[in-house]
Amino acid sequence: MAWSASTSPPASTTHVRKGATVNEQPQITPGTAGAARGAPARSRRGFLKLTAAGTVLAGAGSLAAACGGGAATGAAAGRTRLKVALGWVTNIEFAGFWLAADRGYYRDEGLDVVFKGGGPNTPLPHVQLASGAVDFAVDPNMRQVLEVIGKGNDLVLLGAQFQTDPNGLLSLAKKPLTGPGDLPGRRILSQQGTQPVLEGLYKANHLKPDFQFVPAGFDPGALVQGRGDAYNCFVTNQPITLETKFGLQRGSGYEVVTYGALGCPAYANVISCKRATVARRRDVVVKFMRASARGWQDNLADPKAAVRLVMRKYGVDLGLDEKQQARQNALQTPLTESEQTKSKGMLRIDPEILGSRMYSWLRLAGATQLPDVGKVVDTSILDDVFKKGPRL
Repeated sequence: MAWSASTSPPASTTHVRKGATVNEQPQITPGTAGAARGAPARSRRGFLKLTAAGTVLAGAGSLAAACGGGAATGAAAGRTRLKVALGWVTNIEFAGFWLAADRGYYRDEGLDVVFKGGGPNTPLPHVQLASGAVDFAVDPNMRQVLEVIGKGNDLVLLGAQFQTDPNGLLSLAKKPLTGPGDLPGRRILSQQGTQPVLEGLYKANHLKPDFQFVPAGFDPGALVQGRGDAYNCFVTNQPITLETKFGLQRGSGYEVVTYGALGCPAYANVISCKRATVARRRDVVVKFMRASARGWQDNLADPKAAVRLVMRKYGVDLGLDEKQQARQNALQTPLTESEQTKSKGMLRIDPEILGSRMYSWLRLAGATQLPDVGKVVDTSILDDVFKKGPRL
C-alpha cells in the first residue's frame, strides 16, 4: 500500500459543465456533514486549524491511498487505475472502502484504486468529479449533488453508503427530543446558515417553525451548559463527545434522533460518476461497485477490523483516537443498512423513496432545481452486482 500527497486546488468557485457553478469550500450545515467525523469535537473548521499548525497531515494537502497493490505513482500492470474523491479525511467513516482495499477486492476485479481524502480547503467530491480530476465521488451531501445535476452537470448516482443520513438532533435526558411531537418551542443550537434546514424539518412535520435558533459551534458542551435544549448534530460524532467528555450515556443522560426518524429522510455519502463513464466503461463501474459493496458487507460482519486498518494504515497520520473510531463505526454501521439493502444488497438507492419522501423534504428545506429521479439514478449497476442475490 503506497501513500502520496495530492495537492488540492485552492478553495474557490469552480465552473463545471454547462456553466453551472459549485462552491468548492464545504458549507458547514446539517446537509454537508457539518460536524466533524474523525474525533470528538473536531470540526472541519477545527481540522483546518490543526492542519495549519502542522499536527494533522491531511486536508489541503490531502492523502491519496493507492489501493489494491501497486505504487501510488502509476497503475499496477494490467489493472485499471481509478481515482475516488472522499468527502472527509481518511478515517473510519469510510470503513468499507478500506476493507475492500486491504482484502484485495479491488485487485481481484483488476482495479488499482486511489482514494483522495477530503477536508477543509479541499474541493467537494462532485466538483472534482465534474472537473475530470477523479472517476468517482463519495459526497456526504446528497442535496448538493442533486442540485448540481439539476443545473446541467451530467453525473449519475450509483449508490449510497449511508441509507440513513447521520444528521440529527441531540438533547439531554431531562428534556428529551425523540420524535416530532417534541419539536415545538425548542431552543436549537446549530451553526449559522442552517436555519432553512431546521425550518424545513418543522414544515415536514406540519408544525409552525417556532424554534429559537441559538448559534453554536461544533462542541455539544453548549447543550450541557444549558444554552439550548437541542443540538444539531452528526449522530455518529457528538454523542461520543457527551459520553467521553461529560460521562453521559444514551437514555439516562442524553437522547439522539436522526432527521430520518423525524420524517425527513435522506441518503448520505452518495457515490456518483459521470454518465459518460457508465456508457463507455460500464464493466469498470460494475467492478468498482461490486468490490466496494463487498467491503461494506464485511464491515457489517466485523466492525472492529476496519478500526485496526484506520489506526495502522489509512488514518495513521491523523492523530485519531482508537476508542473513538471504534465507537463511531459501531454507531455508523446500522446506518448503512435498510430494508432494501437486506433484500437487494448493500449501497442501494430506491428511486421511489428518493423522488417522493426525500424530494418532498428537500424542497421544504429550500432545495431547488432537483432533477428527474428517473434520469439521475442508475440502479442497473447494482442490479448487475447483486444478480445472484443480496450477499456477495
